[in-house]
Parts: sequence; C-alpha cells; structure tokens
Amino acid sequence: MSVSEAIQFVCDVFFDPTIEHPDCDEKVRNIAKNYRAWVRAFTHTGNLYDFLKFLEGASDTVVFSNQSRLELKTIDELISEFEMRFADELDDRLNPEGLQVGEMYPTHMIHAICGSYDLRSGGILPVIRNNGEPEFVAIKATLSGGTYPNEWLESGRRLKYFMKAISGKFKETYQDNAAIINNPQNPVLVFVRNTDKEKFTYWGRFFPFAIHTETDGSKWFELVDWSNGLSDLPAVTAAQSSLDEQVQQSMKLDPEARRKRLAEAPRQPEKQKATTTIFKRNPDVIAEVLFRANGICEACHEPAPFNRLSDGTPYLEVHHKIPLAKDGADTVENAVALCPNCHRREHSGPAVWPH
Repeated sequence: MSVSEAIQFVCDVFFDPTIEHPDCDEKVRNIAKNYRAWVRAFTHTGNLYDFLKFLEGASDTVVFSNQSRLELKTIDELISEFEMRFADELDDRLNPEGLQVGEMYPTHMIHAICGSYDLRSGGILPVIRNNGEPEFVAIKATLSGGTYPNEWLESGRRLKYFMKAISGKFKETYQDNAAIINNPQNPVLVFVRNTDKEKFTYWGRFFPFAIHTETDGSKWFELVDWSNGLSDLPAVTAAQSSLDEQVQQSMKLDPEARRKRLAEAPRQPEKQKATTTIFKRNPDVIAEVLFRANGICEACHEPAPFNRLSDGTPYLEVHHKIPLAKDGADTVENAVALCPNCHRREHSGPAVWPH
C-alpha cells in the first residue's frame, strides 16, 4: 500500500460519491471539495489518517450530517475501514524531525504538521502541547506581494518577517505573535517562497533575535538561523556582537573581583530600545557560570564535548533555568553551564529545570 492508494480509497468511497450525488446541495458539495483538496495534498498516510480523525471530531458539520440523508458512507465507517486497510501505515507521518532543509512542501502539508487544517489561519502556526505550552512555531513567508513584504536580510541566515497584524495594528500580544515572543527557547520552523504561486521551501530552525519597528508602526521579527554558540550569533547590534568579547574579559578577572561586580549588578537584564529590543546579558554571569562548571556539564556531569578553537576553553553553553523572556533573573543562581546536547534537551525535551 502507498499514500496514493490511501488517497484514492478515501476519495472513491467517501468524498467523490458525496460531490457527485445529484441530491447533494451546493454548499455541502463545495465543503466536500475543499476536504478532498486536503486529502489529495497529503504525502504520508499517517498525516491523512490524522486529518480523518480531525474530521471525525467535527462530525456535526453539514457534510457529515448529509451522509445519512443521502445513504452514503459515514465518516465513522470510513475511518474504521481505513484503519483496517492501511493498518501498517497509520504511523507513517511527516513530522518536524522529518523535514529536510532545501525540500519543497505544499501549504497543506505544512498545516498538517502543525495540526492546523484551516488555510485562512495566517502565516504563523503555533503548535501547543497538551499541557498548553507552545512546542514550536512554523511560519510561512512569501517574499513578494502584500503590503508588508518579507525579505532575506542575509540569504538563508537572517529573515525579516512581519508580525501578524489585525486591521493594520501590530500588537505583540496577539496570540500568534506572542507564541514567538514569549518562547524564544522554542524553534521557529521557517518555510519561504518567492510568490504565492509556488510551494514553500524549508530553510530549517530559526530563533527570534530581535523585534524591529518601522516608522509607520509596522513591526517585524528578525529571525536568525538556529545556533547554539554565542560566537555564532550574527553581529547585528553592537551590544550583541560584543557580548563574546565582554565574556572573555570577564573570564580574565580575578574571581573575587568578578563576584564583587556580580553582587552589585542588577538582577534583571537591561533592555535596550530603539527600533530593536534585546536583552543585554551580563557577561560576568556567563563567565562565572563557566568558571563554576570547570569544563563539566552541570546536567549530565560529562566533560565538554570539545574545546573552542578561539581560546582552547571547554565548550559549554550558559542556559537560564527561568528564561529571560519569562522575566527570569540574569544571575549566576538562575544559570547553568550545559553541553550542547543537554542544552537542546532543556528547550526541546524533558527538562532538568522545567519552567
């Protein structure tokens, strides 16, 4: 069996008979055609199955209430037959881990990965866990057309992506925008196309580096290719680009001198605002946490996986237990030094320090 056979089966026994039935009214026929377009877009049987289960939960719609009147197969009967016929393929689905950078994906499949089956939902697609916490966000960026055109600031590395606006108002509190702003530790899956006539190309996982405001009040995210190390962050502002250098200077201080500065430092990071808002992290906190760890990951307690080429020091990453974006303190007590693997687990897996 293949996904094409699964698609053909669903169309043959369910949607086509509804669409072609002479007593089917026009409203029902159009809705059924829309559902059939979804079915034909799937590339994996498991994603098609998820869609059918979604439709089962919406069984009070006019299409499904219409089935009994026309003496056609019901959605429950369809799913039961589908589960038996394609039992070995129900788990064959495309998920975020299976996305390939550089591959093209249809809009329907991007929505399916996110569990969103409404193409009118806009370009930001938050995915929420069962506990209500965001897991990741996918965005669909079209580079031409529209009042606020998105664009690459650096091809494949930095993307200018306009926030969701309602009636021309750009508010960071809108749910879709807030899903990105309030969860900078979660990846943003970036799909880009040049025109609305094309499929989207997947460019990988990005993170929100900054928010910019134009003179007309429009706002946009600066999304940067996901990077673990401080030295890999793009030098977009003087404050951010100099952080590495400041950390190195702090590492050279006598530990007692650094701790004295820490004792006098504000607990909350300074915010710098112009057209951009960023957290100005305290380099002494980073240096002190790395000094405390002494080359050993503070989660798995294994040595750092390698030494930095720049200075030969063990490569560990400083992680805030309570994220700065959630008003976590920029302090030694709220920070740990982690190997890259444990750092990613804190953001994407079962966290040692959940928040």
